[in-house]
Amino acid sequence: MSRIKRVMLVQPASAGGNFEYIAIPRQGMLFLSGALAQWEGTYLYDREIWFEDRSGVIDPDRDLDGVDILMVTALINEAPRGYQIARLAKQHHPDLITIGGGPQMSPLSEEAFEYGHFDVIVQREGEDIIGQLCDVLLTYQGEERNGYLDKVPGISYRKDGHVVQTARRGLVSPDFVELPDFRSIRDLTPANPMAGGVIETVRGCTESCTYCQVIQQFLGYRLVSRETEHKRLAHLRELADDGLIHSSRNGTFQIFISDDLHPPPLRATKFRNERLERLKSWKDHTDGMYLICQARAEVGQDPELSEAMLDANIKMVYVGVESDNAENLQLVRKRQEPGQVHTDLTSMNRSGFSVVAMTIIGLPYDTEQSIMELADWVTEISNYQTVNLLTPLPATSNWDSLAPLNADGEILQEGEMRPYHLYTGRQFVHYDERWTMEASRELFDRYSARLTPIDDLYQRIFRILRTYRLRLAATSRDLGDSISSRITEAIESLRGWSDPVSLPGSEFSDNIAVRVGELADRLRSVSQPLANARREVVDNIGQSVAELTESLNKLSGPIDDGKRELAANISNRITEITESLNRAVTETRGGRVARD
Repeated sequence: MSRIKRVMLVQPASAGGNFEYIAIPRQGMLFLSGALAQWEGTYLYDREIWFEDRSGVIDPDRDLDGVDILMVTALINEAPRGYQIARLAKQHHPDLITIGGGPQMSPLSEEAFEYGHFDVIVQREGEDIIGQLCDVLLTYQGEERNGYLDKVPGISYRKDGHVVQTARRGLVSPDFVELPDFRSIRDLTPANPMAGGVIETVRGCTESCTYCQVIQQFLGYRLVSRETEHKRLAHLRELADDGLIHSSRNGTFQIFISDDLHPPPLRATKFRNERLERLKSWKDHTDGMYLICQARAEVGQDPELSEAMLDANIKMVYVGVESDNAENLQLVRKRQEPGQVHTDLTSMNRSGFSVVAMTIIGLPYDTEQSIMELADWVTEISNYQTVNLLTPLPATSNWDSLAPLNADGEILQEGEMRPYHLYTGRQFVHYDERWTMEASRELFDRYSARLTPIDDLYQRIFRILRTYRLRLAATSRDLGDSISSRITEAIESLRGWSDPVSLPGSEFSDNIAVRVGELADRLRSVSQPLANARREVVDNIGQSVAELTESLNKLSGPIDDGKRELAANISNRITEITESLNRAVTETRGGRVARD
């Protein structure tokens, strides 16, 4: 029997919402894969990480053929798909070992066993026990297996019709695995890079906000070593150099710092001072990186820390504003005062940070009026915003205290499964006398319409990545359709540009729309030669198209002199792109003739 075993680690497709950003890979599976890579036990583990949002939907029958162990993790709105994958995997491959985990299944292991038919659920973190667990599951059967499972800390398994949970002893070192296993991600190639990298420098949180799962999933507040931080930064640079993280034309690539800078600078002095010294040591390790992190608003009160962050190339900061109502903040144990937050964010803006304000609406003291006033305020003090309606999550106090609704907006009946696909933060999924589920959706839409969503930024990243992949189109139709769809987006934006009462504006808009349409036709006609062109030629053309599309999208709204000037520049850009296309086609055909 071969000592090498195949492990598939799956992150189900997201149902949407602001609980995650699929542009950046989550790290749970990356660290578990890394732990299996360094495990020295009975078996050697060949690993593949399948992010459905990245690689498409997995077929549990075909894609798990020959796999020995399936691992599935899920956030709350991904749970139904996660359960489905595991259940179908068992149906098609009865001998396949299945392991579940993550912030949804850990506290709700009985549900995961019922709907996912898993063999084992891992509680909280699992890097330190995953190798031992896999060896046990592969080696033993029946009652003998149960005896060994009982010795593995921090897991749940079924025995005699009941769920048995073993005790977890201590906490996992946050750098038990030094480097997350990015290279095991399915389809990760220079042709299909990640939109950005991610680095974890700490686990846990110093706070106790009632709506947050982090406190229960990652107990304590544990910093990785300084040496590990530097190794992880160097690893990300290596991935970018290998083309596995998308880089802009000037070589800059994006890195998200996972749950960093949570300790407020003025209250958690020890953590603040340690983070300051670490940031100073990052300065020579982050050249060419555009870093994004989470922080509390109090950073705005600390010029020394702010300067160190900016020097380390931390340019964008997510700040948990949540609410501008002091009573709401007190109720959810968010230790901050709205007036001070306004001052702090004003200071952060002046320092040069791009601020993303994270908000929660539907808190107990909210009214429709106060929610709309929150939108007006938060857009004044931040560059981008996110929003979620208050949503109960497993292992938080809201989970049991708020009466859940079914998919029809009625009180959930005993035995009904919660409609997890609706747990996206875009509607109420619990009973509230102020708003029904449908009314909460309308409220969310009206609030969101006033914001500048951070999602818009990530959509731009995806557009750039689509451009980056154009050269790899297998057929001329694939390439032409890809570029054409991008141009179509721009044309749709143009349709709403002109002022309905301004005939000259309408004519100018229509004229540019026609020119863009002509460009799209030209792109389709030269798509195959373009696909064969040199990489740098295609990259330059693709980037030009991306910039053109973004410029076109800026034309929405009333006409003014600035937009007229922008429109004129767009007309010139269309001419430049067309000329570049002609040169690319000429050079490609010339090169082919020379080779022939």
